[in-house]
Amino acid sequence: MDSNEQRIQKHLVVNSPGQRSEVMTERTEMGPREPRFSAGTIALIAVIAIAITGVVLYLVANRNANDAANRNANLAASQANSHQPATIVQQPVPQPAPVIIQQPAGGQQAPVIIQQPNQRDSVSDDANMQEIATKRLAEETDMKAVLITITGARAVLTGTANSAVTRARAEQLVKAVRGVKSVDNQIVVSG
Repeated sequence: MDSNEQRIQKHLVVNSPGQRSEVMTERTEMGPREPRFSAGTIALIAVIAIAITGVVLYLVANRNANDAANRNANLAASQANSHQPATIVQQPVPQPAPVIIQQPAGGQQAPVIIQQPNQRDSVSDDANMQEIATKRLAEETDMKAVLITITGARAVLTGTANSAVTRARAEQLVKAVRGVKSVDNQIVVSG
């Protein structure tokens, strides 16, 4: 039986001429329902929910700040470790062969002119590839003595490495640079 239910019993005696009867009735009534949670309980739940939300937001913000600080520290450490300037050897740019066009005589068709590729674009591509490859090599601690030169999308590795594995790893790193067509690995293994 619910706490809001009441059991009501009535005992009724009916006296009528010639007959007396007793009637007993019983019924259950529902009283006014009490709320399950009081206003104080609801306020307490709301305060707890707000506090939990605040803690979660603080933790997320703190984690993001820590991640940013770690990234900055890693960048500073990598820059401090790369205090050794990279040696870049620039090769002279080969001059393109002149294009000779012979003019047709009299009523012949006009010549087809074929343009040479722009040498400046390939030089800047070589410089970009060399910069990327140099950075990748500088990130590896055991490849500080490895030098690279890229000309015409062909890389030449020189210098020394402490093992054959390091020599092969340097070649892999340079081959992975977009645009490099071939790698001539001239690294000498010392030790």
